Amino acid sequence: MAWLQLTLESDSEGARQASELLELFGAISVSLSAVNKQLLIEQHPDQQQELWDQTQVTALLHKDTDLDVLLASLRKRLGPAPLGNQKIALLPDKDWVREYQLSQGPRLFGNRLCVCPGWCIPPDNIDYVLLLDPGLAFGSGSHVTTGLCLDWLVATNIEGKLVIDYGCGSGILAIAAALLGARHAWALDIDPQALQAATANADRNRVSDKLTIDLPDKNNLPVVDILLANILLQPLQELAARFAALVLPDGNIVLSGILASQAEECLATYATWFNMAAPVFQREWALLTGRRNCSPI
Repeated sequence: MAWLQLTLESDSEGARQASELLELFGAISVSLSAVNKQLLIEQHPDQQQELWDQTQVTALLHKDTDLDVLLASLRKRLGPAPLGNQKIALLPDKDWVREYQLSQGPRLFGNRLCVCPGWCIPPDNIDYVLLLDPGLAFGSGSHVTTGLCLDWLVATNIEGKLVIDYGCGSGILAIAAALLGARHAWALDIDPQALQAATANADRNRVSDKLTIDLPDKNNLPVVDILLANILLQPLQELAARFAALVLPDGNIVLSGILASQAEECLATYATWFNMAAPVFQREWALLTGRRNCSPI
């Protein structure tokens, strides 16, 4: 069976309204993405998540969908909101699940660690295999920021170390640390869905006994050898003093989720408590690392 793909652009409110209406019209899927690669800024968890100023809406529809009625309904629903760059394409029938799975193969880090979806066979002669399927919680190893952190972990001797993964998402960094020999890792996130995903992934990789998965606002967190945080610049800056209090003298801080253009600003924030190394850049992203000094908090 063939499918119709409808794409259009609108402002944030128009995109939200359009996606709701498309679902009412029986869309198989609706995805939202930025126009012009605008970065989506993280909101406080109590606030409604904002979309990009200019958002592209892509919907997969049944072939027999009445597009004239749908587009008229969209214009009526959105009112004065802009609705531009409309495109309609006829897509041939495919096994879309299979297509997606083929695009998500095993990923190797330092020839020591393989992050492998369940539908793939990991390569031979790899020391550690982390089984993880892409899902709703961030962290599959495919994003540059996650990959930079995994590269650091496999290049570092973390045998017997205590680790915090702050903003753990799927739990990938905490699980990788456990597989690579960490004594214990704390996977922390404000999103209950992320905590559920991390718990399931820890069970699947048989490291549940080496992980504590919880909300980050606990007062009984340990002081650790390594703290990893793959989040965004603003929360990294706001949490700098707290992170410093959680890292042992000469312990490691590993920060990602930072644009290359933001690296110097983040380095300046952390220089109070850490001896920071030169950033590592990959495409538009940066990885920052440093060692805890003995300055007062």
